[in-house]
Amino acid sequence: MDGPARPRQPIAHTRNEGGSYHDLAEHLEAVSTLAARFASKFGGAELGHWAGLWHDLGKFNPEFQQYLFDAEAGSRRRGPDHKAAGVVVAAQHAQCLAGPLQGHHGGMRDNTELRAWLRERHADTGTRVALDRAGAALGTLDPPGALGLPAAIETNYQAECFIRMLFSALVDADFLDTEAHFEAWRGASRTGYPEIATLWTELQESQEQLSGGASGPVAETRHQVYLDCLAAAEEESGIFRLTVPTGGGKTRSGLAFALRHATLHQLDRVIVAVPYLSITDQTAATYRDIFSNSRAVLEHHSAAEWRATPEDEGAPEETWQRLASENWDAPLIVTTMAQFFESLFARSTSRCRKLHNIARSVIILDEVQTLPETLLRPTLDILGELARTYGATVVLSTATQPALDHRDGFGGLEGVREIVQTPGAHFQRLQRVDYVWEAEPQSWPELATLMRTERQAMTIVNTRSDALALVEALAGDSPLHLSTLLCGQHRRDVLDEVKRRLEHDEPCLLVATQVVEAGVDIDFPVVFRALGPLDRIVQAAGRCNREGKLERGRVVIFRPAEGSAPPGAYKTGTDLTEMLLADGTADLHDPALYQRYFDMLFTRVNLDKKRIQEQRASYNFEEVARRYRYIDDDTLPVVVPYNAELPDGTELDDVLDGLRSKRGNPRDLWRKLQPFLLNVRRQTLRQLEREALVVPVTETLYEWTGDYDDVLGIGQRHRNPEALVA
Repeated sequence: MDGPARPRQPIAHTRNEGGSYHDLAEHLEAVSTLAARFASKFGGAELGHWAGLWHDLGKFNPEFQQYLFDAEAGSRRRGPDHKAAGVVVAAQHAQCLAGPLQGHHGGMRDNTELRAWLRERHADTGTRVALDRAGAALGTLDPPGALGLPAAIETNYQAECFIRMLFSALVDADFLDTEAHFEAWRGASRTGYPEIATLWTELQESQEQLSGGASGPVAETRHQVYLDCLAAAEEESGIFRLTVPTGGGKTRSGLAFALRHATLHQLDRVIVAVPYLSITDQTAATYRDIFSNSRAVLEHHSAAEWRATPEDEGAPEETWQRLASENWDAPLIVTTMAQFFESLFARSTSRCRKLHNIARSVIILDEVQTLPETLLRPTLDILGELARTYGATVVLSTATQPALDHRDGFGGLEGVREIVQTPGAHFQRLQRVDYVWEAEPQSWPELATLMRTERQAMTIVNTRSDALALVEALAGDSPLHLSTLLCGQHRRDVLDEVKRRLEHDEPCLLVATQVVEAGVDIDFPVVFRALGPLDRIVQAAGRCNREGKLERGRVVIFRPAEGSAPPGAYKTGTDLTEMLLADGTADLHDPALYQRYFDMLFTRVNLDKKRIQEQRASYNFEEVARRYRYIDDDTLPVVVPYNAELPDGTELDDVLDGLRSKRGNPRDLWRKLQPFLLNVRRQTLRQLEREALVVPVTETLYEWTGDYDDVLGIGQRHRNPEALVA
């Protein structure tokens, strides 16, 4: 590249497209300013300032400067370490910054490993030279006084969270200033967001068209829930509980609380976390219909990961989504519980970069009862800390509230406030189903006979194996099937067919697993639900007489004679539910029952099964990230031949060939495949490969070459569907 001669002053980065080098001192000052601003939201401005100033001190080493110029000339050698110098200074003045500085490229390490790494490099000649030159260039590297964590940080858990937040502020500041040097044009793509107050005004106007004008129990309940949300929004930040029966309008009313609360208290953004990918699509679409600005809503989850490519420059909307997903600086974010919580316990730069933007936000946890019980202790601890130290407001939203309040022997969340003042009255008012408990075990042929007596009925079972067995028992009745044995597009098509049959009053028998129980908008007159955890049964009831077209729908709870329940907390919850139903006094329309149920469940389950809190207390960031897996699986994506032609007319084989030969934009190719992917367990993949049922496309993607059934998906004739997909 033609351009100016080597600069006299040390550089942070090589020349950009304009031929300019990135001055090192200017980079350190810029990152310092940004990191201080980001960390100021949680009392860490001074620490953020010094983290930014120290993070690249090692680049003052002449050997590193030569490495940069050699790299510019085409050399591919590995450069000398540039992190140790800053870590050495931090170890002297601010020990809490050692981990973030050491990990600002590769991610934070476990404490023992960090200390060993520092001992090896403390006396390194290059480190000492870099510090001498940095001191001469910057004037001083020493803060005027001792640096430490704020006085409000009292426990190791709080300190571990604070360090991770400092890491986030540093990483985002470093990325942004580096981006401004190399790709200044992207800065414009990080603007144009609507104000929170503007979103609140638009939601108000939209809600006026829906709320308060109609009569009837559903409309009147939704209006009262909305009014309660507006009233509660005026309260101080903290932790709230939004208890609303199915059909009570909690999606819009919860957002109304969040936007009004954020406007009144000058909070930065609203984050809505939902349990399943299928609900993110539905929730984000609902919100987009409300707001006029196309940049109001960011949808970010594992199926919408964005990576930088040269082609992004010509696609401003795609660029905005990718950039916003990197650090969550959009005003309204819809994400999955997995993305949200795994980021809070992460150690990598990519996952942690957005964490400082969770501070001073409103966090809505939709269907909060789906939080994994075996991760509950660290999960609740971090939620409480977000409210306590980081100015966040947390909303626990569901029809079946788990018992998450603080109490002896449990821990839990302190100071939880109710948004809806009379939730029990709303549940009684919106009763739309009768529950029937069939204590005698039912075989699959017997259950199939019961389903055949109904023109339209859905049965929800506990496992994929049970679903396949019931579909087989219904052979000849054209049953439909929904489970994770079908790819996402296949499931959407089945749901569309279900809705079509229901709308036109055609015969419709559906067999499903729990994939339909939360947020799926279908309405059957009769639902059969295999005995399972109490909250799952009530969620299933939300798919029965959902629109209130009948005087009462019917939910039949049955005990499968040949079926099984997943192990662990699911099985424990199933046993507890059977005990409550056998008692004969349980009122499944009473929200207090779920508090009682969850209270009993949490005393019977190890709420920190992987001992994550122990690792957090020891500042073992790498081990915490490894252990905190919201979805406990080890899978790889497999593309299935559900449709040979994709919606845009592209042939599936052409997309796969492009990935194999590395032709085309990999991000675009990957996006096209998303609806046709299944997550298959790694240990099962090895066996499938031996059986010639899958072939590798890339190192992390496989193609299914076995049969793919129009009803059963990849479950056709497979020996063990439970071991097949996650």
